[in-house]
Amino acid sequence: MYLTSDNVMAAIAEHLAGRLSIEQLAEWAFDHFYSLEQGEVTVPAGEESLIREVLDELMFADSDVCSLSAHELQQLMERLAQV
Repeated sequence: MYLTSDNVMAAIAEHLAGRLSIEQLAEWAFDHFYSLEQGEVTVPAGEESLIREVLDELMFADSDVCSLSAHELQQLMERLAQV
């Protein structure tokens, strides 16, 4: 499986559009983060560090302590778009 910044932005956009709950987004991020850790997912050269950081933030986005606002999610998308 191949994961790009565009894929991560698309998942965030699905949540912001109301088609994916925050719990579903967190689960998606968790699954992809650990697939990346296990070597089951590859990412483009130069994007791995940022994708790991963003997935790490997203996989806890459904918890009260680490919840992310729409503005914060938009900022993550902007960071990903700069790659």
